[in-house]
Amino acid sequence: MARRIFEAAVGIVLLVVAFVLAFFFQQTYKQGVEYQSLPVPVAEIPPYTILTNAMFELKDFPSALTGGYAGSIAQLAGRISNSRIPAGLPIPMTMVSSSEAYRLADPALEVLSIPVTPVSAIGGQVRVGERINIYRLIPPGEQVVPTGSVNPISEQVTLIAANIPVVMVLGDDGSPAGLTSAGRTIPAHVLVLAVTEEQRAAILNLLAEVESKAVMWITLAPIPAG
Repeated sequence: MARRIFEAAVGIVLLVVAFVLAFFFQQTYKQGVEYQSLPVPVAEIPPYTILTNAMFELKDFPSALTGGYAGSIAQLAGRISNSRIPAGLPIPMTMVSSSEAYRLADPALEVLSIPVTPVSAIGGQVRVGERINIYRLIPPGEQVVPTGSVNPISEQVTLIAANIPVVMVLGDDGSPAGLTSAGRTIPAHVLVLAVTEEQRAAILNLLAEVESKAVMWITLAPIPAG
């Protein structure tokens, strides 16, 4: 009995010593490592959200890990998230844009988003900064009557809008389309375009016609010679 009590006491002493040593080494490590307070989101931030001070809190991180991340809340307030920003982690500056840079379009143009499928959008390979042409296709045997008309569309292929700048290309979850850092390809499901008033009307009419069996098809606009 005495031996069991002795072994239990020794075990408790060793456990206490282990905790003390762990605490000592932790404090020694902290003293030898420089830390910096960085802003982290209190909750996950969706894409295309205007950032405010209330969305962030400060958290300490080793200085060696802070390169390329936002260093203060003031750096983030008023900017716009480019993609989904997870809670509790430092924020790479590549995930946010200034409100001026975000629009990426001539202020005289409207910014319009349209749904696409990877097949109809050049295999999902459309990129920001390119210009596209949008066509209406009428499948063989189908009839499509435009809004406000009684006569079906006679042309099987019609150019609806030409030379339209692509502002942004998004996947089905709102993340930017393309190749991710993990090597995964996110196909295009939404194109964000800069359009004139006439182009906007033509594209929206086409989207309504798509409900009546018309097909929207997209090509890269030719690059002018010279």
